[in-house]
Amino acid sequence: MINLCGKKNIKKNVIIIFFLTIFVSNISFGQEKFLPFLDDFSSYVGKVNPQLWIGENCQVNVGFQVFPPTVGVVTLDAINRYGELYPQANTFSFTADTLSSVSIRLDSVREPIAKKLSAKDSIYLSFFIQPGGGIGNMWQRIGSTPSAKDSIVLQFYSSSDSVWTSVWNMKGTYTDSIFSKDSAYFHYVMIPITDNKYFNKDFRFRFYNYASLDSNPSYDYVSNCDQWNLDYIYLNYNRSKNDTVFRDIAFVNPAPSMLKLYQSMPAKQYRESEMKDSINITIVNLYSDALNSTYKYDIIDKNNNIVNSYNGGFENIYPYIKTHSFQTSLNHSRPLVSYKYSFDKNQWTYFDIVHVVREGVGQDSRHENDTIRFRQKFENYFAYDDGTAENGFGVEPIKNSNLAVGYFLNEMDTLSAVDIYFNHTYQNANIKPFYICVWNATSDSLPNEKLYMTEKLTPIVDSLNKFIRYTLTEPVILPEGEFFISVQIKNKDYLNIGFDQNTDASNYTFANISNYWQKSFNRGSVMIRPYFGYKAVGLNDNVERKDIKIFPNPAKSYINIYGENNPDVELYDIMGRRIKKEKGNKVNVEEIKEGVYILRIKDRNNNYYNQKVVIQK
Repeated sequence: MINLCGKKNIKKNVIIIFFLTIFVSNISFGQEKFLPFLDDFSSYVGKVNPQLWIGENCQVNVGFQVFPPTVGVVTLDAINRYGELYPQANTFSFTADTLSSVSIRLDSVREPIAKKLSAKDSIYLSFFIQPGGGIGNMWQRIGSTPSAKDSIVLQFYSSSDSVWTSVWNMKGTYTDSIFSKDSAYFHYVMIPITDNKYFNKDFRFRFYNYASLDSNPSYDYVSNCDQWNLDYIYLNYNRSKNDTVFRDIAFVNPAPSMLKLYQSMPAKQYRESEMKDSINITIVNLYSDALNSTYKYDIIDKNNNIVNSYNGGFENIYPYIKTHSFQTSLNHSRPLVSYKYSFDKNQWTYFDIVHVVREGVGQDSRHENDTIRFRQKFENYFAYDDGTAENGFGVEPIKNSNLAVGYFLNEMDTLSAVDIYFNHTYQNANIKPFYICVWNATSDSLPNEKLYMTEKLTPIVDSLNKFIRYTLTEPVILPEGEFFISVQIKNKDYLNIGFDQNTDASNYTFANISNYWQKSFNRGSVMIRPYFGYKAVGLNDNVERKDIKIFPNPAKSYINIYGENNPDVELYDIMGRRIKKEKGNKVNVEEIKEGVYILRIKDRNNNYYNQKVVIQK
């Protein structure tokens, strides 16, 4: 409490109030911020950081970019935060996403000493930008390239006249064009701030993009497009036009799965043979000289125990600006995987793989991009995809055509549901009837027999990258080995399904047109996830029932069931086909040929009990 009595105290209080005024004026209320301003989008995904940005519709991600300066970018495109095309979308041109900074104090700084700012203080805004769509062959690209009539614009805001002024723009182009010119995947831009009207406490800058839809005769082809990736946005004083390097060693790509095929797989199906021998890690040196760095990773179980560690030691890494290459030392770029996950396969679990890189002498300017994480989930589903759709993959508009994805079971299991992510399309044109089918495999790994087909379904489109679960009316028992899940169209309609282009399941993706299965040549993973067990549909998993007895086994004419009164019973062959369904405690198998079968029993509590039986004649 301040005492306001007496001359001595009045003078003291004036001094206190003066410093309080300075202190209060330097507090960042709401969205006000002092220099430096820097975001490389490396430590978070989803919405932008509200302490730095206003831009709910822009997506921070690790999937749309190709070799960014550091891991993570913010993407401006043609959809809002719900994954919907903007209502003003058209084939000519429309404004789409906007990324706007919070208010920034350009009138003064507090550190290292308090001072006023002016044009003499050499203030620059710099950033890296990449048009979407990736590089190389069309079937290997990531995302969608802005067309020549699309653009991205940078504007500065003056609070004195409440006017936004355009200071820079870039027309739609290909990443290949940028790389051929600069030998870099991102274009580097530096903008000086020299006009006195910006040197106040309410300076802001913003990016927004103009997009245009493809002139496609079928609206269901038209979805998210015209992407721009921004990274390492940096505003500060005492810079120069030659300020093009940063003392920063960083990760470039997100942390990978340690499984050979999947991002996630059912706990029950995991085997040690699923593990990779090594993983790919991309590390960059953004400085002008070679630096020394350390790299390590830890594997941490769900109880936060470190169960395995890898130490790659010290290695030199040469500057990207001179070599146009990333870390080449195998100890850091290709670390070995010597650990095999160990857990109770009857319980869901996960492991966090945490990778850390550090400059050897500890002078790295930014630590946010020095750590990447991957959560390896073992639950009840298979996933090739990482959960983000950079594009769409379609079931071709030929009646009864199929798009199938193959998976591998290491032991018999019960398929109960399938999750699918359908893209938002122009005027909801993607809402077309389809079926989910289950297939066994031929000896040369193609879909063979159709084991199951749902009733007619309709795509449900939810929020961005939100899967929709389709529960099978009859769970399908599948034997050990390969199987396929397909989406089959009913009419001659194109169906647009989410396509993750950062993982590659093209070797297990097939299309059937005119009764001929053909392997996909498009790099990526269709966002279809099969779910196993009864937790996926709100029921209990197959429980052990010691009170249920099957006799005789092997059987010749009848199978008797003891321990459950008048149960529902189904008999499946080893290919997963149901060959008999009835109710009662005695199952007639006289007309069933010799072989191994699965007897499936449902008790009064809707629990399921599966028992392998042998029929001998």
